[in-house]
Parts: sequence; C-alpha cells; structure tokens
Amino acid sequence: MNTFKKLLFLILFILMGNIAFSQEIDNNSTIKNSNLKIINKSSPTPPLDKTIAIPLEITDTTLFKQDVEVYPSATKDYKRLGYNTGMFLGATVVAFGALYAMPESVTNWDKAAMKENGITYKWKENLKAGPVWDYDNWVLNYITHPYSGGIYYMTARSSGFTRFESFLYSAFMSTFFWEYGIEAFAEIPSIQDLVITPLVGSMVGEGLFYAKKSIVKHDRKVLNSKVLGTTTLFLIDPFNTILDGFGYKERQSTQLNVAPIGFDNGTNKAIWGLNFNMQF
Repeated sequence: MNTFKKLLFLILFILMGNIAFSQEIDNNSTIKNSNLKIINKSSPTPPLDKTIAIPLEITDTTLFKQDVEVYPSATKDYKRLGYNTGMFLGATVVAFGALYAMPESVTNWDKAAMKENGITYKWKENLKAGPVWDYDNWVLNYITHPYSGGIYYMTARSSGFTRFESFLYSAFMSTFFWEYGIEAFAEIPSIQDLVITPLVGSMVGEGLFYAKKSIVKHDRKVLNSKVLGTTTLFLIDPFNTILDGFGYKERQSTQLNVAPIGFDNGTNKAIWGLNFNMQF
C-alpha cells in the first residue's frame, strides 16, 4: 500500500471515529423557559364580576439563546453559500496543482498531451470525447469522490438549504464545476464520477450533517475536547468551519423574536409581542 492510500485511510479512520463518538443522544436538549407558564385553554373562564390581577412581564427572549448556537440557519443564507463557493474555486485551483504533481499512475492524466497542445485544447477534446467509464484507482473513484460530494452537500446544507436543494448544489458542483470544468482540462469526464459523486456524496453528506448537529449541540466538542471537535468539523464541513473561524456568524447583528408578554383575561388568550435585539 503506497503512502497516498495510507494517508487517505488514516484520515477516514479519524473522521469516522470522531463522528461515531459525536453521536451521543441527549434527551435533555429542550430549552425550558421557567418564566413562561402553560395556558390551559380548556379551563373555565373566570367569572366577569371578579377582578383577577395578572402580572405582566416583558422578557428579553434573546437571553435564553445567548449561549446556544443555532444550526443550521433557519433561513437560506445565500451570502454564506456565495462565500463558500468562492473558497471552492480557490481550493480547486490548489487541488488541480496537487493532482498535476502526482504520478500519472494515480491520476491517469496525460501530461505530455497537455504540454504539447495546450491546456485549452485538451479541455475541448475531453468534452467531445466524454463521458466514459474510467479506470482510476478505486480509492479516488469510491472514497474521495463520495467524500467530495458530501462536502459539496454540506456547504449548502449548513447554509440553511433543504436536502433536495443541497443535492442539486452537489450535483452542479461535481458535474459542471469539476468534471466538465476543472478536471476536464486533464481528462475525459467520468461516468462513475458523474453518478457517484452527487448521489452517494449526498447520502454521505446527510450523515455528516447530523454529526455536525450533534457536535454543535455539545458546544463544538467531541469527547469533551474542543480540539477534536474543531478538527472533526473541519473534516466534515471545511469551508463553513473556516468561514465561522473568521467570525462570519458574529456578523448576524440583529435578532427579532416573537414571545408571549402577558395574558388577556377578557379573551382568555396570551398576548404576544415582538422583541428586537441589535448588537454593535
């Protein structure tokens, strides 16, 4: 087994081990608000000739969430997705250089043809010839490509998009951005990669999504370790982890909450109000 395979197996072993330990079931995840009382609508309405004093208290509901990170976002964060896509572009250029530096026995890239006729010529020829069944190393086809599809999927899923929308993003990135984009400069688009990367990758990605939810819920820790937690988050969702590391989530400076602020005795209903919080 060559060094490249050993490195991949080591990364996958660490990744799977950390994810498994992060899946601790917590039955006490519900945040209880002791200041709010449950109103039983089935209880009889008090007689109108009696006066009932009900204390009203306006509560800043943001206090109940100040130490709780919400994941994923409740709304679709297109700005976050745009930043991540930009980082994908930069990382892909680096990955292309790394693959080009690898032996042709690993990538099956014809470097002589690329140098002789130019990269653009090779890209056009590859698009015309594909897609074809490739004979790349099984590690590349059936481990790294599903993992890459999972990373694409997680990029959208962590930005508040649905399963189907995240699958579409993974399919777009793996097909047009990679197979018919960057990689086509070196080789003909692959049938396996066009199918396995988005399909299997999205299934892998959904598993990674629930693993990240568990880690975030436990204060971004794995085995009570922030280091293991951060490492695992980087492996399962690298670009969102980098973005959060630069303080992206801290830029969400406003918060609007709807909360019960009192009780109307005449209608026997709770009074709801808006709570607005702005951070500078």
